[in-house]
Amino acid sequence: MYKVLWFDDEHKTLELIKEEAIIADIQLVGFADAISGLKELEQSYKEYHAVLLDGLFFKNEEETGDVQTGEAFSEVAKVLGNLKSQGIIIPWFIYSGQKSFVKDKNILLDVFSKEANANGKVFDKNKDEDFIELCNQIKIEADKLPITIAKNKYSDVFEIFELGYLPDSVEENVLDLLIKPLPQNNSELKGILTNIRSIHESCLVQFENIKVIPNSKDSFNRILKHLSGNVSRDRGYLPTTIVFQTPEIETLNKWIYFTCGTYIHYLEKQHHDGYMISNYAVESLKNGLLEILLWFKKTYKENI
Repeated sequence: MYKVLWFDDEHKTLELIKEEAIIADIQLVGFADAISGLKELEQSYKEYHAVLLDGLFFKNEEETGDVQTGEAFSEVAKVLGNLKSQGIIIPWFIYSGQKSFVKDKNILLDVFSKEANANGKVFDKNKDEDFIELCNQIKIEADKLPITIAKNKYSDVFEIFELGYLPDSVEENVLDLLIKPLPQNNSELKGILTNIRSIHESCLVQFENIKVIPNSKDSFNRILKHLSGNVSRDRGYLPTTIVFQTPEIETLNKWIYFTCGTYIHYLEKQHHDGYMISNYAVESLKNGLLEILLWFKKTYKENI
């Protein structure tokens, strides 16, 4: 489902358009004024695949009656332009029923149309064919976004967040891990390793919440032993409690946890004179974490 932020002062009366969008696999989230919509955009821009702008809508929630100027339109267009300059690209389209935006020459449209997608075309609310084309254009542009590409490529991993097994903040960390390029210096390396370690530890916290492990703050070796069934020498090295991980997953958990911890420590203490892992290892750590996330999903589902 594509999620689209929609600026339109009449969006509450346009339920038919929202229903038709749902059929096209698009969820329209409407805001009647620029200030409220921009607040949502700034807080949750990663959730949205595109933005729709009516020609005339309210600047703030106190405004009522007929909108006479395109001031709100220009405010939103400027913010979208500023985000783009920061590398945050969100496709946006003009979807209006006002004659002044659809047919007549409009100074705001002249200024901002070059920034809008679909070559600045104004899609007409009064034409069914325009709505169909608009939906297609939204999907085409959204599918080019790095976030969309990552979520589509690793859909089995991102199902974890759709199911609510891990919080949204961890989803953002996973997206950063997948989208950002491999590190070019020690500072970037530390950031990526810290992110991997954080995501890994978030899985343990959730395991504690559903009582798969007793305490996520235990020593990692004790956690690993518990996940492997608390194997006892006195019982012939057989598990004495429920087994949650195979030996292969145990090895992968160890490698990720201790490798990240060791090199984060070296980087924090400025111990750079010895061997430092290369980006081959960083790529392997990322892929290893994705495997752990799939194991986490399976284990969490079986124990909630």
